[in-house]
Amino acid sequence: MENLTICGYCCELCKAYAPNIKKLDQREMLSKIWMKYYNLDIKPENIYCDGCRCEKEDAKRIDNSCPVRSCVLEKNLEHCGCCNEYPCDTFLEREGLSCQAAKENSAFSQTEYDEFLLAFDNKTRLDEFKKNN
Repeated sequence: MENLTICGYCCELCKAYAPNIKKLDQREMLSKIWMKYYNLDIKPENIYCDGCRCEKEDAKRIDNSCPVRSCVLEKNLEHCGCCNEYPCDTFLEREGLSCQAAKENSAFSQTEYDEFLLAFDNKTRLDEFKKNN
């Protein structure tokens, strides 16, 4: 769980995560995928994230006002899965697509999901954490 964001996303799999951009910039495709599955219109040049755990003063994040991040930090928790109220309405604001939810999209592609959306399947990860702890 140490490589996960505060809400359970996985930075290592995320194409918006700064180290991944430096290795192979796939932000153009990520922008299209986010539009297709999340209806998010974010230009590729605006997709860049140092991670919600980054403590640099000038850290860049996709959403600098993420309600989940502030909630978890305020409660002094490691991540949402450690909270007795999980899954709460705040978490559900940032719930990513499970594979099943993505399949409900008529334009579903398993390859796109595995490559660009698996990083955001936070509920599956945190549910597993809760089950095992």
